[in-house]
Amino acid sequence: MTATTNSIRIIHNMNRISRNLAAFITHAMKGHAKTTYRELSVERCNIFDLMANYMGFTVLHPGGLKATKRLAESCRIDQRMRVLDIACGKGNASVYLAKQYGCSVVGIDTSEDFIAQAATRARRNELEGVVGFHVADALDMPFSDDEFDVAITQSLLVWVSDEKRAIQEALRVTKRGGYVGWLELTWKKQPTAELLETASSLISPYHQLKARTVEGWESLFMFAGVKQLEIITPSMKFKNIGETIADEGLVNTAKVLFRYLTNHAVRKRINAMEKFLDESAEYLGFGIYIGNK
Repeated sequence: MTATTNSIRIIHNMNRISRNLAAFITHAMKGHAKTTYRELSVERCNIFDLMANYMGFTVLHPGGLKATKRLAESCRIDQRMRVLDIACGKGNASVYLAKQYGCSVVGIDTSEDFIAQAATRARRNELEGVVGFHVADALDMPFSDDEFDVAITQSLLVWVSDEKRAIQEALRVTKRGGYVGWLELTWKKQPTAELLETASSLISPYHQLKARTVEGWESLFMFAGVKQLEIITPSMKFKNIGETIADEGLVNTAKVLFRYLTNHAVRKRINAMEKFLDESAEYLGFGIYIGNK
């Protein structure tokens, strides 16, 4: 079960909230810029596009910011460090790290739109000069060798075309002896062919097929050159409303709920995925993988 799984459950729970929130939600939506969606429809898009673009979630990786905290602490991040956030998305984790640990952060992503949103988030949090964002490819990063104290990625490897190269690029830009950490979708046990087929049609054909078991990820990290690998497999707990607001903020939580309540296609897709994820809970999970250069 992933953070997006949690998000689906959150939405389902939100639907039970009294409709007296409607006035507040509508007010929160006023003046909100229209989201630029991908070409695929709600019915055909992958879960990332559904959550990021159609729903407007900003924290998309498994476990949310609680998992980011676990990853950061395992990488021993503190105020002396310069941290690279690879595939930073809309910048929530980068901003969180800077505020929580006092470190400087550089975030990269291939999406120009996400980087623009991330830069805006840093400005709103008065972190200009502490957190910076760049459009860049995780497979060919524009940084020197040994440039960062720590490099982290959250939900990247299931998307890239060459996982080994992405791992080795993260190692390349990290100082010798520094920590590198990954948070990735992980099968608790080997899925059946039927489960994979259903997951591919309902969630995402690409990242479901590229997810690995714990043993599979361990083998890949060791083969790519990661040293002293530590593996954490956190238990999955559904977020409550307070935790959702902590990740997304009150206003964005309201916006997400508004989109769910007013878009029949989104509700239908969410309900179908929720049913599938409930039935396959014994298979789906995530892992945190930490090592040294």
